[in-house]
Order: sequence, then structure tokens, then C-alpha cells
Amino acid sequence: MPQAGSGRDGTMVPIGEVQSSRWRSWLRPLVLAVVAGLLGLGIGYAGWNWPHDWYRARDVGALPRSPENDLIRYGAQLIADTAAHIGSTAPDPALRYAGNDLACTNCHMNSGLKAFAAPFVSTFSSFPMPVNDAVITLRDRVNGCMRRSMNGRAMPPSGREMEAMIAYIRFVGVGSPQGVRIPGMGLPRMEEPGQPPDERRGAQLYAQQCANCHRPEGEGHRLVAPAIGYAIPPLWGDGSFNAAAGMSKLETAAAFIYGNMPLGADATLPLLTAQQAWDVAKFVTTRPRPPSP
Repeated sequence: MPQAGSGRDGTMVPIGEVQSSRWRSWLRPLVLAVVAGLLGLGIGYAGWNWPHDWYRARDVGALPRSPENDLIRYGAQLIADTAAHIGSTAPDPALRYAGNDLACTNCHMNSGLKAFAAPFVSTFSSFPMPVNDAVITLRDRVNGCMRRSMNGRAMPPSGREMEAMIAYIRFVGVGSPQGVRIPGMGLPRMEEPGQPPDERRGAQLYAQQCANCHRPEGEGHRLVAPAIGYAIPPLWGDGSFNAAAGMSKLETAAAFIYGNMPLGADATLPLLTAQQAWDVAKFVTTRPRPPSP
């Protein structure tokens, strides 16, 4: 039969109440600790997932003067106005690393700050990265773009231009979680097309949706001289990315087009259907371009 216990005032307390009181005395702190932990974790994930925190514009011009900040500013110029500094017709012949006059921001839109347009926010924290049974550094990755997308040659790994690009990429990712790719990185995930991608349908869509900006022969629109580069980049031909570039691959081109084209499209509000993106990508990726290096 349950026995009674003694309360603080000496009165007898039923044993069930004594046990319940002891249970609450250690359970309450445990519950509070668990709730606090879950709340903190939830806030953390909310912070990682909140797009305005990671993809907001960065005013590099407002950074105080210092050697490191000057390098970040130069990196921002290289990303946004690549041709003027290291393009095929750059003023300094020694810095003509690119073989065309494209800009990094043509693919990494908004200087690497547009979600689902190959942004840079988690890039610095993602490297070194295993690729094809090898480990590559961020410098390796940048030079891969120089050889393929820019159809040029590698920059010196410890040169000022490389250091500046790395400094900018590190800057836009400050505070991003290590080893975690925040939502919006890369390109949107594409569903399989309902029908096989069709070059002829793609050509018709290109004429209707793309040719006004990229021009009927895909040559793009150059900036007005003396500026160097393109207002609208070429999609094929001698001045475009070469056959080894990521954008020359059907799946990559379709995902980029779906999430970002025509201009003004967004991965959350696409202006083309997935099938249309596949078809346009099929047309663009089968056009002539420089060969693989």
C-alpha cells in the first residue's frame, strides 16, 4: 500500500505527490533545455535559409580603405567587368588571360549574388572539393572557368588577379555555414522533359523569346566603344564559351535558362516551362563554338 511522505511543514503528503514533485524537479529543466536547443537550431536554420541575408547586394565601395578591402574591390571589378581587365582585348596584353570578352557575371549573375544563377555565397566554404577522384582548390576552379567558359588560359595561382577574385568570393560568403550549401546555390533542379529536347522547337522559341537580346545569330550585343565587353553576351560563335564549358552541356544550359531567362525570370517564378527550357537549351548547345582546350 503506498506510504505517505512528510512535507516541508511536517504534514503528511501522499507518496504519489512526493514522486510527482521529484519527477517535475528534474524534468522541467530537461524540457526547457531541449526546447531551447530546438529553438536555437530552428533560428539557425532559418538564418541559413533566409535569402535576403545571403543574396542581398554588397556595397564594396563602402568598405574602408585597406590592402585587403582594395583587393576585394578589384575582385568585384574583375567579376563584373572582366573583359576590361583580363579579356582578350584588355589594355594590358600581359593580363589578357581570357580568350573572349565575356564577363564572369554573365553566368554568375549579379556578380554571384543571384540565387539559382551559380552564386558565390557558399563557394569559398565549399572548397577544397573532391571532383573525379581528385581534390581541387578554389584556385583550380577559377582557372577551370578561365580555360573553358572564358576560352582562355590559366591565371598565375598567386597573382594579383587570382588573389582578388578569391578575396571577393570570400567576402560575399562571410558568415555562411562551413560545409553547408545554402538554398539557392548552383542552378535550379530540373525535372525530366516530358518529350525529348527538340532543336527545331528550340529554334522557334529562341527566335520568339531570346533573339531580341542575344540576336538572331547568337552574337550578343557589344558595349559601346571605348568600353570593352558585352551588354548581352554571345551564346555561340567565336566570341562565346567553348565546348568544354559547363554551359555547353544540355542539362546545365536548361537549368540556367529555366531559372534565369528571359531576363527578369526567377527560379521561383520562371517565364518558360521546363520543356521550353530544355528545347531552347538543345538549340543553343548544338550551335558552333570554340572547341575544347
